Amino acid sequence: MFIIGAPRSGTSILYEKLAQHPDVTYISKATKKAPGSLLLTRFLMHFRKSMQPTEARAVWNRFWRGREDATLGREDAHPRARRYLRRVVRNHIALFQKPRFLAKYLGNSFRIEFLDAIFPDAIFIHIIRDGRAVAYSVKRSMLKEGGVYWGARPPGWRELRDMPLLDAAALQWKLTVEYTCESAQALPEERYIELRYEDFAARPAEALSEVAGKCGLTWDRPDLGSLVGDIENRNYKWREALKPDEVERLHSLIGDLLVRLGYES
Repeated sequence: MFIIGAPRSGTSILYEKLAQHPDVTYISKATKKAPGSLLLTRFLMHFRKSMQPTEARAVWNRFWRGREDATLGREDAHPRARRYLRRVVRNHIALFQKPRFLAKYLGNSFRIEFLDAIFPDAIFIHIIRDGRAVAYSVKRSMLKEGGVYWGARPPGWRELRDMPLLDAAALQWKLTVEYTCESAQALPEERYIELRYEDFAARPAEALSEVAGKCGLTWDRPDLGSLVGDIENRNYKWREALKPDEVERLHSLIGDLLVRLGYES
């Protein structure tokens, strides 16, 4: 199962919660150092105890080789990539005796065809959030990084680097969501799930249970409500912080996609 989506869309919190399903394993801080070696991972786990889920960028970028953007296609799924990534998944399933493997890395939003070629039974969970909330949050992250471009690298991302930060963040969201949705069109319906951040925040226990069910997982733990009790909708921040002219600019840049996705102005 691959969680994908634009930065600041809720991918991390969804990953954290879904990773706690009793039938799910994932790359953790304790296993990320040498996930391709079962014996070495077992040895390292004696020294690294944290089982917190991690993105494991080094794993998913192993065959990327620093390209212009983050994309990898079906043609990049060569035998060496297939052997390594399948071994990583197989090792975690064997190590923890769990039937399903879960991963979350934002770069994989641009690698659906690549991953589909390697894992033909994979399910992709695409979480989508209001682009205005994402733009506001990503802009804040860019400011924390010294005012430089930060986040996803969809095709055409370099053209965003000289734009005002809010504009760059908004268009980053648009390019990422459009690319991901277009790539997912080739997947069978049962292997692609769209989850709205707003629905997840409004009814987290029900939404999490529904996603698990679509992935073939039954989640009947009685404390599911307490597990997701810390989830809240933070979309109000952009409405409070952005000036009217900034909101108007956002609508001019991404308003068409907001409308297509059903978001009201």
